[in-house]
Amino acid sequence: MKKLRNIFAITLCMLITLPITVINVFATGEAFFYVPKNPVMIGQEFAVSITFSADSNIGSVQATLTYDDSAVEFVSGDNASGGGGVLTVNGFPEEMSAEVTFEFSFRALAQGEAAFELTNCAVYSPESDLIGSPTAYAKVTVGGDKVETTTEVTTTSKPEETTENTKKPSDGIPDKGVLTALTVDKGELTPAFAYNVYDYKVYVDNSVDNVEIEGTTASLSDYIWYTGTSECAVGENVRTITVTDVDGNETTYTVTIIRAADGETVQTETKDEESKIKKSDSSSLGSSKNEDPMDPYKKLLNPALAIVLVVLVIALFVVIIWIKGKVKGGKS
Repeated sequence: MKKLRNIFAITLCMLITLPITVINVFATGEAFFYVPKNPVMIGQEFAVSITFSADSNIGSVQATLTYDDSAVEFVSGDNASGGGGVLTVNGFPEEMSAEVTFEFSFRALAQGEAAFELTNCAVYSPESDLIGSPTAYAKVTVGGDKVETTTEVTTTSKPEETTENTKKPSDGIPDKGVLTALTVDKGELTPAFAYNVYDYKVYVDNSVDNVEIEGTTASLSDYIWYTGTSECAVGENVRTITVTDVDGNETTYTVTIIRAADGETVQTETKDEESKIKKSDSSSLGSSKNEDPMDPYKKLLNPALAIVLVVLVIALFVVIIWIKGKVKGGKS
């Protein structure tokens, strides 16, 4: 009988652990942008590549690549089609691999920052099983008109810092490798932005489902990298902005966007919190104003006085009954 129990227990454990083992073997997919670190000139062609990776072989990739067509235009790409700010990406590795890279060519049109975002992505295994749905985000800085001069030199060493590619220190702010401004198009940064504050929160209403983040680097030679998507789900949405200077030093800023649940708004939540604070403050003020030095003694004496009063009432009833008995006895 004991052997049967042991066999049953072992079998039960195997059945319990089996589904957990199966769940753990599922693969995950990731995507990374690779864009020029230095600003590109107007009219210049440049490459943008996206690398998809997983912990198992990739069979195919389908995704949408959006870009700012007011700043750049799509030139060519073997695994993309479309234009006007939206490309459809569809491709697969040439041989069995857990990583595949797609390259695209763009041309700079206007000065500013061009945003690139990967959405609606699906990475499949060779058996057509969904591996993951990664997102990615990056920006390319477009400089002014390209000017051919003898002083323009391409080098891997640290360039001389001039007023053209860097900003002078102001109020202790470093001249490279940090953000000098950080803005969001919805909500407000909490706390207010400072170059040496690296974590922020933004509270938005449930009606807000998209928040754009814009960072300004201290130097034009700094490279800025965004992670996360501008689309916001209910709850916390984490975005990071990494600034890399010409020496390879990195500074990362984190923005957590908190979207309110359906039926709730940031304003009502804020008012509720303020009212709670006011109530607590008023109650504490009232107790301090009405405080009496005898209060501790009153708390101890009040129960005792109540007991004494009850005993006296009972004794009075007993005395009345006793007197009535005596009167009746005297009459008889």
